Amino acid sequence: MQFHVQLKHICLAIFLIGNMAYGQTPQVSFSKDAFQLEPYRSFKANKSYPQEMEQQVLTALAYYPELKDTKIIFRFKKRNTPLTSRPRFFHVFKGKKNRAYVITISTKTKDAFAPILFHNLPYNAQIGVLAHEIGHIVTYKKKSSFQILGIAFKLLNAKFVDRFEYDTDLTAIAHGMGHQLYDWSVYVRKALNIVEWNGITNSGQERYMNPTTIQGYMQSSGIYP
Repeated sequence: MQFHVQLKHICLAIFLIGNMAYGQTPQVSFSKDAFQLEPYRSFKANKSYPQEMEQQVLTALAYYPELKDTKIIFRFKKRNTPLTSRPRFFHVFKGKKNRAYVITISTKTKDAFAPILFHNLPYNAQIGVLAHEIGHIVTYKKKSSFQILGIAFKLLNAKFVDRFEYDTDLTAIAHGMGHQLYDWSVYVRKALNIVEWNGITNSGQERYMNPTTIQGYMQSSGIYP
């Protein structure tokens, strides 16, 4: 069973790497002080976000050119889950081109997860976790209303959640955000004292990729220097 799971993800990675459009050349790290708005200005279209996270949002969005005109709202709220992504509720029933999506960034959560709240992450890791959440929108945008409702029900199943999050990490890597996702993965495991973050189904499936897994995909992708 584990061999078939691994084979599935290898095939999926090859598909993603061969078919995704990349907006920018992958970079090992980004510096807040070196950010220049002008190259990213075009990615502001139809986007709403708190001003204090403009640099991180636009940097991550630049790696998803297929979402350039998609309406996405980034917002801060008090939520137990550090970050979530979804279509706006009634927009689920709209056509693919007319939907708006919401990425919610928590400002307060359970004490156990406080170290990995967005404002506590290093700058490069902030971009990485946003790239993961934006990756969810890539998935939702391809789906019909019926398929999105299906995903919502399937997310009640832990095994599906494991696969869903893992495949979204693949999307971020395929778009050139591997280094940033790696930084997030390393930081989270250190902050929460987790050696490996495996899925709760204990089937050998990682939920969020461990650092060595991310490195492996980057090394085999051909798009990372």
